[in-house]
Amino acid sequence: MFKYIKSFFSALNANAHPGDIAHAVAMGLLLAAIPKGNLLWVLSFSVLLFVRVNKGAFFLSLILLSFVTPLADGFFDAFGYFILNLKPTEPLFVALVNTPFVGLTRFNNSVVAGSLAAGLLAYAPAYLLVRLLVRLYRTKLQPKIVNSKAYKVIVNLPVIKQIIAAPRLGETLK
Repeated sequence: MFKYIKSFFSALNANAHPGDIAHAVAMGLLLAAIPKGNLLWVLSFSVLLFVRVNKGAFFLSLILLSFVTPLADGFFDAFGYFILNLKPTEPLFVALVNTPFVGLTRFNNSVVAGSLAAGLLAYAPAYLLVRLLVRLYRTKLQPKIVNSKAYKVIVNLPVIKQIIAAPRLGETLK
């Protein structure tokens, strides 16, 4: 877990492209919204692992947002019910239900359908918001934090030194 936190803060404070961090957080939001335990979540997670984004930001946002998104299940249920009952899409959903293995995605569950649709709709605004926040952090907040006395004290703590010295994601201990 410390590796993901370190990776996230390294990217946030380095010259990593803000779009990589923003995509990672938006992908984490999308996956956090979808209920776990169905083929749709597993396939989405598998595909997103191969996308070039900051994995630390992705896993951190996925874990943190997974605690918040269950609070929106009522909304997801109502939104999914609306989507699944649209008359123009009814033939598509009937064909999908009759397709082997597609039922394992549980797309016909109103919470799954609503959370997937809401996650897809929230992707672009989340991306833009995080990208803006990264830019604001780097220009306004980062210089103030680095020059503060509290930062200098925290960085010199033994636990923090161990976290900083931890290998990056993908590196092996030597």
